[in-house]
Amino acid sequence: MESNAKRARKLFLAIAGVTAGILGSAGSAGATTTVLLNENFDSLPLGPFTSPTEHNGSGSDWTGTPPAGWVQDNSGVPLGNPAEFRGFTFMNKDSWVATEGNQNRADFTKGLNTVMVADADAFDDGTGIEPGNFNPKIALPPISLSSVTPNTLALTFNSSFRPYDAMTAKVDVSFDNGTTFNNLLTYDSGNSGGDSSLSRVDEDVTLNINNPGTGTALIQFSMSEAGNDWWWAVDNVQITGDLVPEPTSAALLGLGLAALVGRRKR
Repeated sequence: MESNAKRARKLFLAIAGVTAGILGSAGSAGATTTVLLNENFDSLPLGPFTSPTEHNGSGSDWTGTPPAGWVQDNSGVPLGNPAEFRGFTFMNKDSWVATEGNQNRADFTKGLNTVMVADADAFDDGTGIEPGNFNPKIALPPISLSSVTPNTLALTFNSSFRPYDAMTAKVDVSFDNGTTFNNLLTYDSGNSGGDSSLSRVDEDVTLNINNPGTGTALIQFSMSEAGNDWWWAVDNVQITGDLVPEPTSAALLGLGLAALVGRRKR
């Protein structure tokens, strides 16, 4: 007859084997980076230029309507034309380059097809904005953090920034539904090579975000203090994070060890 000690050892080995397999798979899941948002703007329907300042388009040139869930805030931008460039809008890159006579916009080689653009220089062609009067914002869809491991959220995108005067581009994140924001990135003339520099017109950007494990992350792009300056264009926006491992492995380990101790006592 099998002794209690032998049965206990078999039980322990069985539990250890199952638990190791579960922990191994859970550990892999926890280390897997998951795409939480992926937007290249190419699915947006584009229409023709309509403002008299814009020309050389293909007929599928732009839209002022962002992707679903994105929220524009043009309260800091004067009303006026060209509507194609009021705040953050979405441009066929070739049409954007053509209507503005290039001026190094084509140097944004990482931006393909449709790109998001805040072009104060282009807006000034029709409205004649004063310095500092072009201050648009656009927020990405909120990202739930309930299943994201803390401090694993990351934002990547392609960027084309050409500075002038006080024009400033920022990326900020809020964890309290937009009440307060933490800065993730700031571009201005001082850190981008000086006025009209081309040092940042074709970049890959990666921003690591120290996210909590609860609530939501609200990420915002903004331009401020711009007038008859230059542009900021963005493409291929992606948010990733590591998912929290399933809690079942720890629970099963605890139950298995409790069962083993109970059998030993009997």
